[in-house]
Amino acid sequence: MKKLLITLLGAVALLPAMAGNNNVAPWGWATCSDETGTAYTLSGGNYTDAKIVTLTALGNEQTDDAQIKQAIATNDIIILDGSNGDFIISETMKLGSTKNKTIIGINNARLCTKFFLTSEDNAYLKQQKLENLSSTDQYTGTLPDGTEITCDKRAFFTKKALMELQYQKTGAYTLPNKAGIFIIEGSSENIIIRNLSLIGPGAVDIDGADLITNQGKHVWIDHCTLVDSQDGALDSKVCDWATYTYNHFYYTSRSYSHAYTCGCGWADGTMILHLTFACNIWGEGCMRRLPQCGDCYVHLVNNYHNCPGNSVGMTINDNCKALVENNFAAAGVNSPLTGSGTGRKVTARGNNFSASSVGSEVTVPYQYTAIAATDVPATLTGEEGAGATLGNDAEYILSTIPTAERSGETVYVIVKEDGHIGGSITEIDGITVTFDPSVTDWRSGGTGNDAKTVDGVDLTGYYTQSDATNGAPIIIETTQAGTLSIFLGGGVATNKSVNMVEGENGLTATVLSSGATIENGAKPATAINAWDALIYTLQANKTYKFFVGGTKWRLAAIRYIPGEDTGIRGIATCQQANGNVYNLQGQEVNETYKGVVIKNGKKVVMK
Repeated sequence: MKKLLITLLGAVALLPAMAGNNNVAPWGWATCSDETGTAYTLSGGNYTDAKIVTLTALGNEQTDDAQIKQAIATNDIIILDGSNGDFIISETMKLGSTKNKTIIGINNARLCTKFFLTSEDNAYLKQQKLENLSSTDQYTGTLPDGTEITCDKRAFFTKKALMELQYQKTGAYTLPNKAGIFIIEGSSENIIIRNLSLIGPGAVDIDGADLITNQGKHVWIDHCTLVDSQDGALDSKVCDWATYTYNHFYYTSRSYSHAYTCGCGWADGTMILHLTFACNIWGEGCMRRLPQCGDCYVHLVNNYHNCPGNSVGMTINDNCKALVENNFAAAGVNSPLTGSGTGRKVTARGNNFSASSVGSEVTVPYQYTAIAATDVPATLTGEEGAGATLGNDAEYILSTIPTAERSGETVYVIVKEDGHIGGSITEIDGITVTFDPSVTDWRSGGTGNDAKTVDGVDLTGYYTQSDATNGAPIIIETTQAGTLSIFLGGGVATNKSVNMVEGENGLTATVLSSGATIENGAKPATAINAWDALIYTLQANKTYKFFVGGTKWRLAAIRYIPGEDTGIRGIATCQQANGNVYNLQGQEVNETYKGVVIKNGKKVVMK
């Protein structure tokens, strides 16, 4: 695991004086590692030597999923620049095993789902009178594509109607239920997302995608605008240690029904989520889940509910502890604070609406300063208030994020997605991995059906049930010494031989899960099972080939832990330091420049 340079943060000020400078640092539950408040430095990808990339939209109706996912996979800080128009997202992007990343927007960066509900779509849905159907009564039926499902009655007939709409447009009965932006998966950690607008297709009750689904740990989402989510705008599902600050949620006429913004928990009592919601606006069109919590230890402070005509507001249900303080609900907002169920403790104080506390007092272990509820509307709608309001200066947006030193970081290359890697090259710290270009069907991922954790890494589903590679090698080129682990997928057994070669010299591998030693080019003493990891120590500036003999084998993931660089790097692989200084947009600046800059390949702050 990586060791971070710990930066001690003082109390976080949320005072009215900050209305013109709400570029706050991470705080709240996201910066804690336990319920006593032990500090966790949430730095995202803000390393002293951070790899930084700036993207603009491809334009010309092209989708931007691939370039964004590639940028996240290979960089620490990803700057999305809206100067070339909207980024178009064809389907929800999964951030699996994604750690230590910062994603920010400048120049009004908007991530928009490719699919959206048109006014004609909404008119058709309204003709079906779906809003009159029950959203609680269960119904079993067969959809137009032949799928039999059981769900609430309104959801079933909404799915049916939308399938019929899609058939009219495309000739196929499909559901566009991947129209979201990010899924932060459970193996992800230390993620920051700031100053982005995320625009969904319009709310519709088809069990569709969220704009953001958070299942990770230590996640901070700040100063984002989230509009017209298909399902939840920002749902927190079996995640932990998250803080959501200065975000603006709302819906437009594009949305049809199910404008439910923030569902949290529902972990069936198996875990408790630690969540902080501070200084967020729930605006026009928000109906429910502002937020709605179950199985949560949640802090709700200085939020603004400005959605008259909603159904219910903040909802604290089973197995929750909630501190609800200094929030403001506008006139016409229904049931600003409600809830039911067992195991509830709610401390309500300082809000502009009447609310009763339940059970013993709830506190939080971290420091903060709340403003009065009456000051919330002006503060959150003012300069740099809630939403993507931090402007166009990347250095400024990054300036309050703690900086970490990179030390012994574990880097994973996961071979998943659709499994077709072909002759692509993936670069990670210390090594370059080339998949034999003569093989067009490197396949891994998609059909695994049970949970597998190896060396602390969740590899669930990271293998395929069909053979793939015909014994072809992976070529490993090192620039830095380190330890390589190759996680094997299904079907590698005792009749396979394993080898790693460098020139004429073979290397000995250890099977992590069984401890068996594999001699070079020979059958192992015990079976090489799916999910085993073969571990090698590699030298710097070498080329190795890894292969499994026999006919076919499968790959799950590659891990490399850079160690001490004992080799001498060739001149061709090094960039000579020239002392020039560049801002985060790659523009050369002089010594009078103030802010975060790149100097000699490293990120430093000039004051």
